[in-house]
Amino acid sequence: MAPAETVSETRPEIILVGVVHGDPEGYAKALSLLEYWQPRVVSVEISGFSWRYRRRHADLWQRQFQAGLAALPAAQRRHLALERLAAQIALPFEVRAARAFGRRYGRPWQAVDIAALAREHLPCFSRELLQPANLRQLLATPDGDFQAAVRQEYARAWRLLSSQAPYWPLRPQELIAQTTMREKVLAGRVRRLARRWHRVVHLGGWEHLVCTGQDQTMADFLAPLQPQRLVLSDRHAPIPGET
Repeated sequence: MAPAETVSETRPEIILVGVVHGDPEGYAKALSLLEYWQPRVVSVEISGFSWRYRRRHADLWQRQFQAGLAALPAAQRRHLALERLAAQIALPFEVRAARAFGRRYGRPWQAVDIAALAREHLPCFSRELLQPANLRQLLATPDGDFQAAVRQEYARAWRLLSSQAPYWPLRPQELIAQTTMREKVLAGRVRRLARRWHRVVHLGGWEHLVCTGQDQTMADFLAPLQPQRLVLSDRHAPIPGET
């Protein structure tokens, strides 16, 4: 369904875009999608804390990573786990695309995730993940082609999102309440943006778009507003069954 020429002022329009974080082609695909849907605001699954922290530490992380790679055999520097780590420390393509679109059209973007996860995990990058010993350990994990792995994850996302079968990653019982709280916060922040700006495109991990029918995911909490759900691709089309 192509975007309407005019946006209804009474019914908010929400387009949820499921991405694979670290997609090496994600920036171009996300920017193209934003150009197509022309949202009035873009929301991104990142916290303001995470964005600020990543920008402050990006150069340090790159220096650490490149120094660690230089100590490894040249033939092993393109290992799948190392490429995934490189994507993990890069500035997220979702924010870069949202900012580029915003600069071009004068549209705002908003970080909508909670900060707790970033506060816990981001400081571990320098002191743990990027240490030479950890890079060597990563070489013992299964290897493969990074872009092929990303394509496979998108295919999995498309299959699960277009299926009517219930799906939600199994988690220890003690994490369920924390997970649901985060999903509810994400949904609430996207909902407020939609009510203010009337058309919002949200860029975030595809698992948040799964509908369980049990108020467990962002998509569940937003269901009354009938959001369209997409998997980031060159088609910009809603998944089968979407209105």
